[in-house]
Amino acid sequence: MEALEYLYQAAGKDVEQIPADNPFKELGVDGKAPRLGWVLPPSWDQVEKVLSGLDSYLEDKEEFVFVGMGGSINGIKTIRSLNPGFPLYCIDSLDPAAVSEISGRLKDKTRTLIIPITKSGTTAESQLISRSLKELLPQNWAANFLWLSDTLSFVKLDDLGWADCPRDNIQIDKRADIGGRFTSPHTLIFLLPLYLVLGRDKAKVKEIYTEYLSKAESIDKSAADLARKYKDLDPAFFSVPVKEEIKAEITTWITQLFQESLGSKKQGFYVKTFVGETEASDFVPVDFSGSFENIYVYLMGLMHFLHMFVGCFAFYKEINFVNQPCVETYKKTMKQLQGAELTVPEKVDLDGLKEQISAALTPEMKFIEVLLYFQPEAAQLAGIKEMLSSAFKQKISFVFLGSDWNHHSYQAAYKDIYSLYVILTRDYLKEVPGINPETLQNNIDTLRRICQATYQTIEDKALYLSL
Repeated sequence: MEALEYLYQAAGKDVEQIPADNPFKELGVDGKAPRLGWVLPPSWDQVEKVLSGLDSYLEDKEEFVFVGMGGSINGIKTIRSLNPGFPLYCIDSLDPAAVSEISGRLKDKTRTLIIPITKSGTTAESQLISRSLKELLPQNWAANFLWLSDTLSFVKLDDLGWADCPRDNIQIDKRADIGGRFTSPHTLIFLLPLYLVLGRDKAKVKEIYTEYLSKAESIDKSAADLARKYKDLDPAFFSVPVKEEIKAEITTWITQLFQESLGSKKQGFYVKTFVGETEASDFVPVDFSGSFENIYVYLMGLMHFLHMFVGCFAFYKEINFVNQPCVETYKKTMKQLQGAELTVPEKVDLDGLKEQISAALTPEMKFIEVLLYFQPEAAQLAGIKEMLSSAFKQKISFVFLGSDWNHHSYQAAYKDIYSLYVILTRDYLKEVPGINPETLQNNIDTLRRICQATYQTIEDKALYLSL
């Protein structure tokens, strides 16, 4: 059997139901939990039933705020970018400036629905951000929340103070066998925001979804064929060309899929992902071709194509592509830092940052990743990118926002030998009208612990500075 046949055989099954000779019995599980529920899309009838069940929570709401980390939010950002005038917002930063920005955009908080997403029910950043937003709402705030999680995590939400809030399953089929980076486009993490930006018009959603379903089989085959073509790559540097109108927002989603699925999993094997075209000769294209006039159909097809490619490529490399074991390293260090005195990083301007990077780079390093553990202003972000592109022309540079980076790239960074990681923090906003200063300080302290834990666990290839 080929990779695709094995994937189909294992999809949607509990671990004990997967035949012993199927490699995905080992490669498609996280611990003992199956994670291949994304392979086969749900039917339109199933999707329509779930969307209809949510209408009562949506009918009196006019603005929507999605809260989540990594795969729980990055696909939603891409949908939002395709209808920028619609009042749908995303927040995945503990920086008080991010909460302040969202608060300033909301016109009527009583008609706002906040939709936190957490598969585990306990994701620290999602919990802290949601508590901050709760303080902005009226006294009967529970009616302004709709949690998306797994059924087994509902009791954790209750224990954490959300017992009065409505909730629904992330998955259409109510199972729990899809991990975060595989939730788009087959779960509510994708389908609910799509439904919202299309004006809750089920006929439009049906048209898009059924067209996508009609192409799914050919998408699967083309992805499997390309994975077979690249099965001997080592290291694996991929470039992923995409349509320009979604490039800015889908970059992080694609990065997570490749980096977290394939990075630091196999001794001596390294992966790096560049979204867009690149002239670098050691990158190979993962090109999703085909005729897709509707941008939403294209987006769904692209996401599923890349999922299938990664799954089939992992089959050939014998990599478990659905877990992220190295992530536990920084989380463990974070716990150890609870209550400890944290390092105050050196403060630099852009020229000082350039000097520090120049001194830290080694000949083996092909890439520079700058990680901003704060909400940057547009001019500041542009200045950092311009400095990198002009001062380090021989390197490929990336700029990502933390702590989202920890959810999409830490796994690959842990054993990476080709990159310099530049961790940047700053002085944080201390006041946001309507939010208790102690709540904000707790968010800031958590963010600072994430920064230091990240640095301590990859410090052989990292800088830790403040702008």
